[in-house]
Amino acid sequence: MNDAIPRPQAKTRKALTPLLEIRNLTKSYDGQHAVDDVSLTLYKGEIFALLGASGCGKSTLLRMLAGFEQPSAGQIMLDGVDLSQVPPYLRPINMMFQS
Repeated sequence: MNDAIPRPQAKTRKALTPLLEIRNLTKSYDGQHAVDDVSLTLYKGEIFALLGASGCGKSTLLRMLAGFEQPSAGQIMLDGVDLSQVPPYLRPINMMFQS
């Protein structure tokens, strides 16, 4: 008698492509950096939190992702598309303002 149970074939994973890629993002106001050379890569299915002290650039970073601010330097890629020429109303990223 053979008690061995065949193991299911392992699924081959596709190469992971970043969903959101932020490369060397900087935003300056009158020479003062609000966001200074930030790089970040997020993959589909990941959970991410952006935490930091008041005034450290969290909202500025989100405003650049949503298209409400233009970076002074760097690049934002969403699903392989450079967002630099995509207007805010066509971006699938937005933010909810507190009131």
